[in-house]
Amino acid sequence: MKDVGSPLYKVVLLFLSVYVLSALIAEAFLFENAETRRVLQYIDFGVCLLFLIDFFVGLWKAPQKLSYMKWGWIDLISSIPAVDPLRWGRLSKMVRIVRYLRAIKSLRILLSHLRASKFETLSLCVFLLVFITYSISAAMILEFERATGSTISTAEKALWWAFLNLLNAKTSISEARSTEGVLMTILLNKMGILLFAYLNSMIVAWLVVQRKKT
Repeated sequence: MKDVGSPLYKVVLLFLSVYVLSALIAEAFLFENAETRRVLQYIDFGVCLLFLIDFFVGLWKAPQKLSYMKWGWIDLISSIPAVDPLRWGRLSKMVRIVRYLRAIKSLRILLSHLRASKFETLSLCVFLLVFITYSISAAMILEFERATGSTISTAEKALWWAFLNLLNAKTSISEARSTEGVLMTILLNKMGILLFAYLNSMIVAWLVVQRKKT
């Protein structure tokens, strides 16, 4: 994305903020399986890295560093994966992103920005679809396969299984034994095809643009 402070980028951050808070609630109250919780923690770690990068880029671009740190220190501390009790501090990021989007003052302006940046909007949709599908599938496969004696029994295996299915790797198709697991396998395969088609279209579009320039 062109600008770290663009509305589209803020939408992505808002979505990820809602996701990590939802995952935190699910980890604390819904899932009893330790391996399922570890899947959520691994994904949370990846999102934390993005939040940390966002913090340091924002600090670097801020004209007044001290003013930025007035509230930014909460983002810094709450985005450190190892500091587990402070993960609830990410609520502050979500609140301030909502305030930023409200400061645009009109949903029409945001929608016009989405229409004007069709490439960024499409990239956003593809990213969110793949991220949601991957995250939910990797966590839920452990719940569905727990009683079937499947080889998918640890967080690492679940994450690897979901990744291979996004790549449509044949070695992962037969691993799921439950009906729900087979359905998630199909869903991940379809998401992988969508991602592959999108990347191909990007390459083709880039080649067409380069050819027109010559």
